[in-house]
Amino acid sequence: MIVLIISSSTVYFNNRYIENRTFELFYNQLKLDVAHIQMIALTEERYMKLVFETGGSRYVGRRSLFDSIFERKLPPGYRWSSSSTLNEVSFHPNGTVVKFGTLAFITPDGIKTVRVFIGKGRMVLE
Repeated sequence: MIVLIISSSTVYFNNRYIENRTFELFYNQLKLDVAHIQMIALTEERYMKLVFETGGSRYVGRRSLFDSIFERKLPPGYRWSSSSTLNEVSFHPNGTVVKFGTLAFITPDGIKTVRVFIGKGRMVLE
């Protein structure tokens, strides 16, 4: 019995660790992609955007409607939420954010919110 209880608690805590680590990896990649889009906006002096597709399971870095730079899929079980105030993170040619607001993500661990602030594209996980 004791071995069974210890084993089951270990599996539970291991799953929680994996869930937290998965979101950390996703959030870090999102921050890198936003910084990449911002850098392209500055160097090419043009509008750039990171668009969350309507299905909510991926996002695309774009120069224009037909010119995609990269595409990333969200981890399994993760979706962009339609309760977000943003469906894209856009940058002016001078590197400032076009619109500020929140990005909400539905995860197996609940809803996670990322705030995008006006200015140079700072983001905070809440």
